[in-house]
Amino acid sequence: MTVRKLTLSAAATTTVLLLCGSILGATSATAAGPAPTTTGTNTTTTAPATTAPARAEAPGTPETPGTPGAPGVADLPTTLAPPATGTAPEATVVRPAQGSAPATTTAAPALALSSYDPQAGTAVLTPAGAESAGAARTEAAPSEPAAPAVQPGQLIDSPPTPAAPHGALVAVTGVRPAADGTVAVTTRPATLPELLGATSADLHSAISPAAFEVKPWISGLQVTTDLGPSSGSGSVSGGLGLSADATVPLPGGSSAKLSGSVELHPAVDFSYRGGLGLIDPQQARIGFTLGAHADWHVSAALTGSTGPVRIALASYSASPVVMVGVLPVVINLAFTLYADISADGTVTLDAEQAYDGTWGVHSDYVKGPGWTTTTDPGTSTVSPLRLDLRGSATAKAGLLAEASVALYDTVGVKASIEPYLRVAVNGSVLLDATHPEPEVNGTIALYGGLDINGALMARLVVLGTPILEQDLPFLAFHREWPITSWSAGQSPVPLVKWTTLSAGLVDDNQSAYLRTRPDWDPSALKASCPDGSRLLGLAHGSDNGLCGDVTRANLWDANHGYVVDHGGTYVNTDWAPGYAKAQCPAGSFVSGYSRNGRTLGVLCAASATPLGTASRTLWFDKGDNRPAVAGGGDFAYGFGKGQCADDEFVAGVAYSQPWWQLWAARPYALLCQKLA
Repeated sequence: MTVRKLTLSAAATTTVLLLCGSILGATSATAAGPAPTTTGTNTTTTAPATTAPARAEAPGTPETPGTPGAPGVADLPTTLAPPATGTAPEATVVRPAQGSAPATTTAAPALALSSYDPQAGTAVLTPAGAESAGAARTEAAPSEPAAPAVQPGQLIDSPPTPAAPHGALVAVTGVRPAADGTVAVTTRPATLPELLGATSADLHSAISPAAFEVKPWISGLQVTTDLGPSSGSGSVSGGLGLSADATVPLPGGSSAKLSGSVELHPAVDFSYRGGLGLIDPQQARIGFTLGAHADWHVSAALTGSTGPVRIALASYSASPVVMVGVLPVVINLAFTLYADISADGTVTLDAEQAYDGTWGVHSDYVKGPGWTTTTDPGTSTVSPLRLDLRGSATAKAGLLAEASVALYDTVGVKASIEPYLRVAVNGSVLLDATHPEPEVNGTIALYGGLDINGALMARLVVLGTPILEQDLPFLAFHREWPITSWSAGQSPVPLVKWTTLSAGLVDDNQSAYLRTRPDWDPSALKASCPDGSRLLGLAHGSDNGLCGDVTRANLWDANHGYVVDHGGTYVNTDWAPGYAKAQCPAGSFVSGYSRNGRTLGVLCAASATPLGTASRTLWFDKGDNRPAVAGGGDFAYGFGKGQCADDEFVAGVAYSQPWWQLWAARPYALLCQKLA
């Protein structure tokens, strides 16, 4: 299993925090699900939601042996509460953690959070249930407020309510009780170390389908909920299903027909291991897995002008409550499912395919090294069930899930996961159950693929580990594998070959010639294009690139001559002022790139024919800058991309270090030069 990581060191974090004047109590941003316009199946025994009207004082959790290397850390029982039903759940009022003990409950009456303004830091607590509210009114004198139910310095830990749909964890700074039993309070954000202290908790659990709210985004979509078998102990299983039969418009006046069924199995990961202080924990984790099975049918007439199109199918949201002992911790999971289709030529596509797999993303915090985000590609299969394709293009059809996971209203991880089927067709193919042997005229190649992209959201102040108010993209995972290929008859025109490169953690040398030669840039992460291609695009914020042989194939000379440049030896004009540059000499083109910390390099291949001299600077650090009809697809989803025109080649790369990634050089601009 391939695992890809990005580590944000504590030293780098501290340096940037000092430079930016950040403070530990930074206001967190509100978690939000993915915009519609543009996963494991483990189960855990659940406990009922905690209710305690007129709770008695509860002692702190006794210290019990923790994991090795963490003496004195108590392991609290950690379960997933069943979905709330009926009236708004009551809030838990506690005294903050002291030393290694977690927060302790108070004798406050049963209260629910009926009003909450996180920006102003104000909230109103109301007696939970009509009976409690009536009792409060009879016990208090009509003209005098009741005795305060909460005190300054205490914590309010509320499950999701209509007033606080993401839950709330706040510390009380002021109290104003009223005669009707309500309590108005002023608050500040609180942290999990204040709630859990030096205790530990660990949970990986499937989320009950009954906990999700589902919003369809297209007509003809039916949402189903399979609760699956439930044991007497309260374990949950099952899946979220949908079936589609709809026609949706595409750019340029065409349309796509979408049909089939999808079943999803989302699960969350949460763990916490506290330290002896209340600043930050020793360890923490937040993440999710998503299992899926789909039989999906896409029918459309596509052209390169269609571009990558994402069609929102449905949005899902849930706010499961993790009970750490008697203390609730709110996790918010939201994701939107899209149909994703694209083509870089003209093709008529009618394809049925099956997806199966389980994939995951999580972020881990360890005191000292800091945050590490891990992509777990798990297992995945993509199988063609039926194909009817005609034209000359590379077409892709996938199901993409954009997800986010939050603790209360502070988002921790967001990611997109897409299994897909890609076909390169130059002619026609018909494959279905009635044709044991495919009917092929031309050249056809089928590929399965899996893309995972996303970011650690740098707003987890609720964990006491704030970093920056900026998303930190983690290294993307991209894997594509050949399924089969056919060739028969006469191909109408040469088929353009596009190749995505990814050198985030390991070298991605696609050049067969260079794989037989010594390492062309030792100690650096590097990627090279296939021997018949040239580099045409790079992504800002990641190590992805795009190669192609469009307009001019087999450009490398027969002797395979090449040089590598890091320091701008061949720069003859300042085409990107203020940035370091790597550039090829005249008569060469960029066919690969490398990164060694804060330095970028380019692999310059000697051209077999004379090259043009007309050039331009193409900036892409603020977002995509690609041709209107860009071949190759979205080779680095979620990142700004630069791509030269089909009749150009990359002659140089300008680079620097983003303010949020001072340890890694990233490309900002390309020097695009005419082929002739």
